[in-house]
This record gives sequence, C-alpha cells and structure tokens, in this order.
Amino acid sequence: MPSLDVVYATPSPEAAGRKPAVANLVLDLTERLLGKARAPTAVTVTEVAAGDWFVGGASLADLGRASHRTIVRVTEGTNTKAEKARWIAAVHEGMERLLGPMRPESYAIVEEVRADAWGWGGETQERRAIAAMLAGEAEASLVFEAYRRHGVR
Repeated sequence: MPSLDVVYATPSPEAAGRKPAVANLVLDLTERLLGKARAPTAVTVTEVAAGDWFVGGASLADLGRASHRTIVRVTEGTNTKAEKARWIAAVHEGMERLLGPMRPESYAIVEEVRADAWGWGGETQERRAIAAMLAGEAEASLVFEAYRRHGVR
C-alpha cells in the first residue's frame, strides 16, 4: 500500500493538464515494477506552472524543458535495489513521454518507511504483518492437529 506524490511542470502547452495520465503512469509502474497492489495506493498529482519551477535559478519556462519530483513511500525492505532502480528509470522515461523533454534535475524517489511507522486504515504495516503471520500459524496449527487426530505423519 504505497503512497505516491507527484509534482510536475512542463512548458509544453500540449502536455499541460495531464494529471490523470501521470497518476495512471505511476500507479502502473508501482504495481508492475515494485509489486504493490493498485487498489489501496493513494496518489496526489500537482501541476505547477513552468514559470514557477526553477532549476539553478532559471525557470523551466526559460529553460524550455519539463521536470518532475515523484516520491513513492513503501514499507522498508519490501523491494530490492534492482526493483527500485528499474522503477526510478521507468518513471523518468514515462514522465518524459507524457510531458516532453525532461531536465536531468528531475527526481524519482523511493522512500522506505519502517513498518511500525506507517499504515492505512488506522493500522500499522507491522501490525498487519504480525496479524497475517499469526493467522497463518493458527491455520497451520489446525491442519497439524487434524493430521495428528487422523494418524497422518
């Protein structure tokens, strides 16, 4: 259940107003490359005017290129370095395809949050994991007890 925040700016008039496409892009990539479920994933997308985004003191309107900052928050230790690297590269490529030529000072960030430090629906990820483990142990215990009763070894 990741959380995604995307902020972008583009001087390209035909690329303006792409919030739904941006949201779907990051949802698709997060599901496919990081293995996260789409349904509980929250995404916020903010479009900033190119004249209000600065790189090295010059606006994107003056520089003539787009930029983005895309942050995904995932539970610490649930993705490999390779998965995170693929996600970062794919986000940059996808945003460039949607918004036009991209400044290299565009950022895709995977923030890993400890399982006890975040959650959804009022329950931490750690608590969810422990509950799932206990449920699995209880189920396994019932199976083993049934085997014992029926003489299965």
